[in-house]
Amino acid sequence: MPTRRSEPSLLLLAVIGLTLYLGVTFLSPFLTKSASLEEDKSGTPAISKAQASQAAEQFALKQLSLTANRQTNVIFQSYSARSGYVQKIKLYDDYLKRYGDRFPLDYYQVEINDLNSKATYYIDVNFTTKEIMGWELGSAGRTGTAPASSGEGGSESLARKTLKDMGYLPEEFVLKDSSEPKSGRYLFESKTEAIGEAHLQVLVSVTKGKVTSFHPRFSVPDSFLTWQQAQNDRAALMTRVSMGISLLMSLSAVYVMVRYRREITFVKGTVLSLLFLAVYVMNNFNMLPAFRTSHGEGPSGPETLFYLWFMNIFVGLLALSTYFALSAGRRLWQNRGVTAWPSWRQAGFGASVKSAMVRGYLICLFVLGVQQLLFFIAGEAFDVWAVSDPSDSVFNMLYPAAFPLMAWAAAISEEAVYRLFGIAFFLKITKNRFLAVLLPSIIWAMSHTQYPIYPVYTRLIEVTVLGLIFGYAFLRYGFLTALFAHAAMDSILMGLSLMYMGGPMQVITGGAYLLLPALIGWLIYWIHGKLKRRPPSPPAPARPLFPRPDH
Repeated sequence: MPTRRSEPSLLLLAVIGLTLYLGVTFLSPFLTKSASLEEDKSGTPAISKAQASQAAEQFALKQLSLTANRQTNVIFQSYSARSGYVQKIKLYDDYLKRYGDRFPLDYYQVEINDLNSKATYYIDVNFTTKEIMGWELGSAGRTGTAPASSGEGGSESLARKTLKDMGYLPEEFVLKDSSEPKSGRYLFESKTEAIGEAHLQVLVSVTKGKVTSFHPRFSVPDSFLTWQQAQNDRAALMTRVSMGISLLMSLSAVYVMVRYRREITFVKGTVLSLLFLAVYVMNNFNMLPAFRTSHGEGPSGPETLFYLWFMNIFVGLLALSTYFALSAGRRLWQNRGVTAWPSWRQAGFGASVKSAMVRGYLICLFVLGVQQLLFFIAGEAFDVWAVSDPSDSVFNMLYPAAFPLMAWAAAISEEAVYRLFGIAFFLKITKNRFLAVLLPSIIWAMSHTQYPIYPVYTRLIEVTVLGLIFGYAFLRYGFLTALFAHAAMDSILMGLSLMYMGGPMQVITGGAYLLLPALIGWLIYWIHGKLKRRPPSPPAPARPLFPRPDH
C-alpha cells in the first residue's frame, strides 16, 4: 500500500520534469549545434489555403488552359529528402538563409480537377509569397488536343522560354546529359547555385508542343538517398516486427478470454474500446487531405476514399485488439489478487478517477522533461534530426482543432495492450518484473520508429525509456493513472502543435487541450458523485501491483 509520501514524491518528480523541459527548451537555442527535433517554425504557412488555391487557379487559367468548371483541393507538402540532407550535412540554417524564401522546404500543393477536359493539375505554391514554384499536368491533360510538336529543337526552345518566364536566367543553366529530348524531358542545372553537393536543377517536360511539368529541385546525392532509404527500411522492419508480436499478444488475449470466459465480465472495457474506435474513425475522416499527399497523376479522390475505408477497417481491428487486451489484462491481474481499475458501481470510483488524473499529470510532467532531455542529448551527441511528415501534419486536416482528441485513442489502446495486458503477459512468461516491463516497452517503441526522425534507432531508445516510466506508473499506481499520464502527455504535445499554427483560435484551442484531461477527470468525479447521490467517498488507495516490502 502506498503511503502519504507517494504524492510528494510524484510532486518532486513533476518539478524535476518541468525544470528539465523548460530549461532545455529555453537554453537549447544557445547550446545546440544542430537543428532541433521540435517542429520547425519556418514550416508555418504565411498564407491561407484559400489564398494558395486562388493563386494556383489564376496561374492555370492564364498558362494552362484551365476551364471554369473545376474542383480544387489544397494540401501541405514537404521536400523531405532535401530537408534531411541539409540537416545531415549541418547546412540547414545556411539553406534557410540562402534559399528559404524562394525554395522553401515546405509548401502548398494545389490539385485542380478540370471537369470539362478531365485534366488534373498539381501546382506548387510558395506558402510565404504565393508565387508559383512548379506544376504537373496529369496524363489525361497530356493527351488532349494540344498543338503538334515542332521537333526536338522547338521543344528545347519552349523549355528554355518557360525557364525564363518563371523567373530564371537560362544563360546561368546548362542542359544536363541526363535529359531525354526524345521524350520531351529537359533537365537544366545551375552553374552557381548549390547547397553542399546538391545543385539547383529545373526539370521541364514538353509533350506535343505543350509544357506539361516544371519542377525546380536540388539534386540530393544518391549516397544520402540510399542512406535514408536504408533507415526507412529499418523502421519499416521494426514496425512489422512490432505488429507481428502485437498480433500474437492479441491472440493470447483471446485465449485468456476463452479460458476464463465464465469469470470474465465481458462488458468491462467496452466503453473504453468504443471511445477509442469513435475518436480514431473521426480522425480518419479528419485526415482526408493528408491521404491525398501520396497520389498519382490523376485525381486523388478515388485513391483517398479507398485508403479511408481501408484505414477504418484496420482501426476496427485495433478496437477489437484493445477490447481483448482490456478484458484479458483485467482477468490476469485478478488472478494475482489485484483489481486493475475500479468499477463505476463502486462508491469510490469517481474519487479514484480524480486521484488518478492528478497523479497522471504529475507523472506526465516528469515524462515530458525526460523526453525533452533525451531529444537534446540525441541532437547533440548523436546528430539526430527530424523532417516534416505531410501525411501526419495538422496542416493536412479538415479540422485541426480535433486532432488532440487522438491523445485519448493512443492512451487507451497503448496502455491497454502494452501495460495492462503486456506486463501481465510477459510476467507470466519470464517470471521477472523488469523484463515484464521492458519487453512490451520495446515492442511499443518499435511501432514508433516510422516517424521521420533519423537515425531511426534513437527513436527506439527514447520511446523504450518512456515505456519504462509508464510501466512504473502502472505497477505503482494502477491502470487509470497510467492512462491519464499518457493522455495528458499526448494532449500537451498535440495541443502545442496546434498552437504552433499561429492563429488566435488555434492558440486558444491548443491551450484548452492542455487542460482537457484534468477537466475530464474532474467531470467523471462530479458526475459519479451526483448519480450515486451519496456523500463523496475517499478515493480507493492506489494499491501497487508489487508493493515494496516494509522494513
